Amino acid sequence: MKQLLNRISALLSKRWLISIILVALSVGSIGLYRYFHPEIYRIPSNPINAQEINFFALGDQGSGSLEQRAVADAMEKVAKKNKSLDFVVLLGDNFYIDKKLTENSPEWKTMFEEVYSGAYLSTVPFYAILGNHDKDLSMNPATHPEIEYSKKELGSNRWRMPAHFYHSDFGNINGRPLLRVVYLDTNASADEMSVQAKYVREQFINTPVQPIWKIVAGHHTIRSFGKHFKDKSDLKSILLPALQEAKVDIYLSAHDHNQQLIVKDSEPNYIVNGAGGKSLYAQKGKSEDLRFFNEGYGFVRLQANASKLKIDFYNSHATTVSSHELARECMDLNTRCIKEIK
Repeated sequence: MKQLLNRISALLSKRWLISIILVALSVGSIGLYRYFHPEIYRIPSNPINAQEINFFALGDQGSGSLEQRAVADAMEKVAKKNKSLDFVVLLGDNFYIDKKLTENSPEWKTMFEEVYSGAYLSTVPFYAILGNHDKDLSMNPATHPEIEYSKKELGSNRWRMPAHFYHSDFGNINGRPLLRVVYLDTNASADEMSVQAKYVREQFINTPVQPIWKIVAGHHTIRSFGKHFKDKSDLKSILLPALQEAKVDIYLSAHDHNQQLIVKDSEPNYIVNGAGGKSLYAQKGKSEDLRFFNEGYGFVRLQANASKLKIDFYNSHATTVSSHELARECMDLNTRCIKEIK
């Protein structure tokens, strides 16, 4: 009898253990599912009036990899810590896929919608531009699915790309935009690039109201000390003169899979952040103009008010790896205008 009771007790113990394991696996599966398929919110509109603007920028992110998700998680942590985020700029190569993209492709969820989630990232607009890997994704040469996704306000309504090139204003200081960002398609031919250079001049020179801060975003680098160190393009001959004439403060780019800050007299400050999730590129060149280089995953945070613009590079662990500050009282494109914060 005692032996029978011991067998029954042992059997019940095994069943309890199996039940506990099954419950743990179930909870774990739910947790993993929620991580990879978070709730998606729809946002109503863009921020327009503010005395200070905070935004993130990154490119070459559309890999669908764990590295992309790690950077996204770090972005949410930094936004939560600072309790502020107005928008995100995606600097191109939004989808690394070996097929055509449509407005209904599953990659919209796995490489964008479900990746950038959380209390802050879920409720801000993402202003995007086309990278070289996005260029040929369309089945229809007359349009592009990334532009149509924006125009039709699909998904969470966060994706902003109304055209191949466009601009947006943020903040308001005594009737002046605190920040104007011009977004370009640097895949363009020389003739098309000339049209966009004219557009830059129109937004920053031939305008009745001058923004306090001027930023231009394009996928390809104008200057770089990574893999694309020796790249030849029309940007230096066609776009750079327009940036100089307009006294653009910052040219944001990606394409090189790393983080860089390049400061050169009589030119805009160059921020490179192609560290959003694709395999990384090492440093290839050296110069006194190169203030910062990081062969690591991450993003850049820019914080602008009427007197200064702060630049913080973060890694995928939400740790600051470099900080610099640009003073607005310094109106010239001069290396003395930007200082490292230690």
